[in-house]
Amino acid sequence: MEGYVLTNRNRDRYIYFDDNRRMAVTHSIGQAVVFFDSEKAYRVLDNQMPKKKRDEWYVVATEMQSAAESGSKFRAELDSPDTDESFDWDTIVDNIAGSYREILDYKDFLQKEQSKIELELCDIEHAIEFYSLNACDGYKMYKLFHDCRVRRREIKNDLRRINSILGMTYEQIAAGGIEKAFDEVDAQTYHPRVLPELFENRKA
Repeated sequence: MEGYVLTNRNRDRYIYFDDNRRMAVTHSIGQAVVFFDSEKAYRVLDNQMPKKKRDEWYVVATEMQSAAESGSKFRAELDSPDTDESFDWDTIVDNIAGSYREILDYKDFLQKEQSKIELELCDIEHAIEFYSLNACDGYKMYKLFHDCRVRRREIKNDLRRINSILGMTYEQIAAGGIEKAFDEVDAQTYHPRVLPELFENRKA
């Protein structure tokens, strides 16, 4: 009966799982874990073998019957951990570190964009203050001012989302804290300070 084992190039080392269900190396093929399905062997190699060592190992076919006749006792694949429940630490670390870097880079980009927009708004406000505009130019100035304010609001909302994530513990994130924080950002409303009549019967 044919099975599949994980071995090195020289075929003098093999993979097995110790009593704590951790991947380990043995020089005895009789101790190696044998997979009845080559695809499962490749899943273990791809998902559980550390990325730096992955290229040193291969899936090879072996005759389980001949090994049994020689007195060797293979550890069947049922003794190995379920690959669907195992952690691929390399991928997890890469994903967490990559996501964190992306968030920090995006935060830096947003802060620079916010500073630029603040300067644009300052110029527009001074132009409105200094010059008398006709209806056409006044609308163009309003539209420019409006677009800048909308862009600044979007940036401030994203910065609020980022700061919420960076300020959370892992427990809060696992408990759905990010989703809750994002919902709060989406649900926020502006309450007028002194001119509520400007907001009556208005549609966004």
